[in-house]
Amino acid sequence: MPEHIHELKRNNVDLIMINGGDGTVSACLTAIAAIYPEDNLPAIAILPAGNTNLIASDVGFGLRGPAAVEYVMAGKALKSSERSPIRLSWHDGSQPSVLGMFGGCTGYARAIRIAHEPTVIRFAPHDLAVIYTFLTSVISLFFARSRNSWMEGNYLKREVSPPCKGGNRDGNSFLFIATALEQLSRGIWPFWSDKGHDEGFHFLDVAAFPKNLPKVLGSILRGRVPNWLRQHEDYKSDRAIRITLETDSDFVLDGEVFPAKDDRRIFLEKGPSFRFLHV
Repeated sequence: MPEHIHELKRNNVDLIMINGGDGTVSACLTAIAAIYPEDNLPAIAILPAGNTNLIASDVGFGLRGPAAVEYVMAGKALKSSERSPIRLSWHDGSQPSVLGMFGGCTGYARAIRIAHEPTVIRFAPHDLAVIYTFLTSVISLFFARSRNSWMEGNYLKREVSPPCKGGNRDGNSFLFIATALEQLSRGIWPFWSDKGHDEGFHFLDVAAFPKNLPKVLGSILRGRVPNWLRQHEDYKSDRAIRITLETDSDFVLDGEVFPAKDDRRIFLEKGPSFRFLHV
């Protein structure tokens, strides 16, 4: 991929169309940001064609395949949206940083491992895999042994910048997720922020053995965040420019699993701003 991106840059290409799912988009944005100067990044058009298309549900082009290419070549007017991907990097510097739009660890990493099982991928592609993963996770909570394992979560120490209410924590986490998107598919939106925090990416951290979990799930699946949830000690959400995490959990970014390191420290930070085109 870097060779192809270098060729596009040499030819002064200022619009790159990406045909694929979230993992493909993540890989392309990472390569583009490494090769193009940050102040002269090409515009991006995303044509959804993968197992998961969360990114396309927010900033997708709106057309697929030849129809999308023909629309662009016809020179028709296009709308645009700005998004800054999350940059994931490691304290030990063992591998290059990567860009992505949706990621998480603790319970989210465990759920993704279920979604990546061969049976799920083969028989439940696309959104069905997400639904299957969700149902499997919920059902496991009805059985004492698996419920305790899920609810206990993983160790997670979190330091948020700029500082925010409830931003830092040190203890077990049932679920940690973060996104640079502004909407998800099917109206689900499990994030909120304090007034004045309008820059950076969104995050949600749910403490181990969270109270009122069924009620909370009912709210966020409908895209609602009541005031009592905003004030609940077990559920912390806001926006951040940078988060330092220390955890024994794998981290998943746009479907790619990055195993936990011995060092256990990773960084999430606001990445370069891309302009996404859509009809």
